[in-house]
Amino acid sequence: MSKIEKSFAEKLRIRHAYNKRTGLYKFMGQIVIKLLVIIAIIVGIVLLLNHFFNLSQIIEDYIFSHDTPGVLTLFLISETVLGWIPPDLFIMWSDKFNAPLLWLTILGTISYIGGMNAYFIGKIALKFPRFRRWLENRNAVFFERIRKWGGIIIILAALFPLPFATTTLAAGMVKYPLKQTLIFGLSRYIRFYLYGAMIFFGMDQLM
Repeated sequence: MSKIEKSFAEKLRIRHAYNKRTGLYKFMGQIVIKLLVIIAIIVGIVLLLNHFFNLSQIIEDYIFSHDTPGVLTLFLISETVLGWIPPDLFIMWSDKFNAPLLWLTILGTISYIGGMNAYFIGKIALKFPRFRRWLENRNAVFFERIRKWGGIIIILAALFPLPFATTTLAAGMVKYPLKQTLIFGLSRYIRFYLYGAMIFFGMDQLM
């Protein structure tokens, strides 16, 4: 083994020990369990609603009926301001179009832009002490995570049910490098493609 390979292996060993000591792997396990519980709850609710109501008609009336510019604007605002509406609702809405891959890419891009907007809001917040303290107090756990795990937590927030915008906001406020944030944030697209495939398959069974 060359010196470069030994150096790389040593860095991996040190990083692994650090992640284990700081609880990253335990945290990742909790996220996976949370995701499975959420999926089980959603499936249960869908089956229950479909048993007692015409779920396909509800989707037509309350989700598909909204206009495109308004929905996309609302989605961008939500994904910028701490992601207060689940992206999955917007994925369901996009099923009314005939180009699912295109619309998942559009939604993923909007979500990605929203996350980067939050990053710059975090940078701007540093110039306003009161606003900065309020954000730090409100989102203390996210600041702790980004300081401990850096880019890994950005990837996890992009892929799993963690607030993506809140994580990138914290990244901006702790001055995490923009380049790495932009690169790791691209994982957001994977989330939309995977979740979209599951949601579209489920909706095809209902409609």
